[in-house]
Amino acid sequence: MYHYFIGDMELPLAPEKYTLRLPPANQTVRLADGRELNLLRPLGLREISFELLLPYFEDSPLLRDGVAVHKPIYYLNRLAEWAESGEPRRLIIYRSLPSGEEIFNTSLLVSLEEYQVLEAADLGFDVRVSLRLKEYQEKICQKYVGSL
Repeated sequence: MYHYFIGDMELPLAPEKYTLRLPPANQTVRLADGRELNLLRPLGLREISFELLLPYFEDSPLLRDGVAVHKPIYYLNRLAEWAESGEPRRLIIYRSLPSGEEIFNTSLLVSLEEYQVLEAADLGFDVRVSLRLKEYQEKICQKYVGSL
């Protein structure tokens, strides 16, 4: 079982899948003699994307027992507030076996890069949302104290 949290908001359904991208930061340069040189750098910030379904009815057969469920507008408002705030949130993904045994978890501070809302006749009153998140690193400022 998967449980997804963004900040203090638990998503009503776990996405069918999610993509974790680790972008390279390496750089290739061409030397004067025509050879190429690869400058190795640490990986860039992780990028996570997934689609989630927000069911309208609380008795949807897709929902898990024990998960507090709200109407789609609740989640859409929370996403809009997050987008407006410009602040990072913690993404937590709990993974467990049907027996309850924990497999492993993910906990990342992320920024909301983009989200799209899809409403379609075939979804009925449910709403589908695509999210693209990026790992957030706290700013580290170092002050030099000494003489020049």
